[in-house]
Amino acid sequence: MAVVGSLVRRPSSVTAGACAARLVDVAPLVVRFIRGQMRRQLPGLTMAQFRTMAFLYRRSGCSLRALAVHLGVTPPTCSVLVDRLVRRGAVSRTPSRASRREIALRLTRRGRARFEVAKEAARRQTAGVLAALPDAALRRLTHNLDALAAVFAETEASLDR
Repeated sequence: MAVVGSLVRRPSSVTAGACAARLVDVAPLVVRFIRGQMRRQLPGLTMAQFRTMAFLYRRSGCSLRALAVHLGVTPPTCSVLVDRLVRRGAVSRTPSRASRREIALRLTRRGRARFEVAKEAARRQTAGVLAALPDAALRRLTHNLDALAAVFAETEASLDR
């Protein structure tokens, strides 16, 4: 057994590669379902606008450059996207405390509230799908998702350093 962060790695007949292959196949199915449910609650948003709101929900106060990198677009393209969300009252721009040349992006109260309503609706719809699983499978899945979240949060934190 090897200890990685707070997780204990146990020998297994399933390799990390096989698990990764399955995750890469399954994760997009789950993400598409959840995004679809959330977008139903936020009609009129483009996928890029939805992804922007999701990123700002998790990373409030980020720079335009960080958002552009996340979205895979240029800063000018990102700026136009943010302008549209500002006009809708979903996003605010304020001067950054870190640099006079940057702005900090945040969801407004209204934007955050709309996003949370959409997130809760997606949670309910997802629970409806997962209810088909037996209780033991739900317990295992929850435990495994907790472990997955921990290892990826640890990896993301190390990349941010």
